[in-house]
Amino acid sequence: MVAINPKFIQPLRLDGGSAGCLLIHGFTSSPADVRPLSKHLHGLGFAIREVLLPGHGTSFEDMARYGWRDWLQAVETELAARKHQCSRVWLLGFSMGGILALLAAAKNEAAGLVCIPAPIWPRPRRTRYAFLLQYFQKYAQLGKPGRYSLPSWRYEQVAVKNIADLMDLIKAGKRTLAKVTVPALVVQGWDDRTIEPRSARYIYDNLGSAKKEIYYTKGEHMLLIGEQSPEICRLIGEFIKETGGDVDGSC
Repeated sequence: MVAINPKFIQPLRLDGGSAGCLLIHGFTSSPADVRPLSKHLHGLGFAIREVLLPGHGTSFEDMARYGWRDWLQAVETELAARKHQCSRVWLLGFSMGGILALLAAAKNEAAGLVCIPAPIWPRPRRTRYAFLLQYFQKYAQLGKPGRYSLPSWRYEQVAVKNIADLMDLIKAGKRTLAKVTVPALVVQGWDDRTIEPRSARYIYDNLGSAKKEIYYTKGEHMLLIGEQSPEICRLIGEFIKETGGDVDGSC
């Protein structure tokens, strides 16, 4: 585990206008994934809530106690709370968080959806065989320590069972895409080495939304923390404004 600063683990809860944004981090990681976007949107006047998914921010052994349905339940619980306090709520998910966001958007009333490098085809390809590997291998290494050299926090190991959970979540997301009808924005980096960039096109093509946009940019997977972050944050802020994100009143 790499712990740059404990404050990155704790989810932000920032009050703002009547419109709210719920931000969801990625697999084995923490709210640090979405922190620059959270701060940008709060600066525009939106109420901000980040979700810390069950089993994240503790240890990879603890994470093995949970599965994708637990993660989705955490998102839906927080969304329900936000809807009681805000007039409109946008769901924004990074990586695996994007799949959780679209599942929540399909089942619950939301103002809009933003998926930022959401996986349909993760890399490496062997992750797709985790449903078999989990019976022969308990844990797997996740890249090299400090791979991104970014102010984030993530596990360096994960239970293979959780990788199988991720693949099951993606399958559920694929089955649900046509049921998503809220305005949607899909963002993807061309140089992504964590998921195949064609994932974004698949999501965009199969969404049931009448209003939907897709945006490819130069960059790898960590678009919200890398050098593309200002560009991506500005794009997302504009999309939310265009889809009804006024911030009159308080939330």
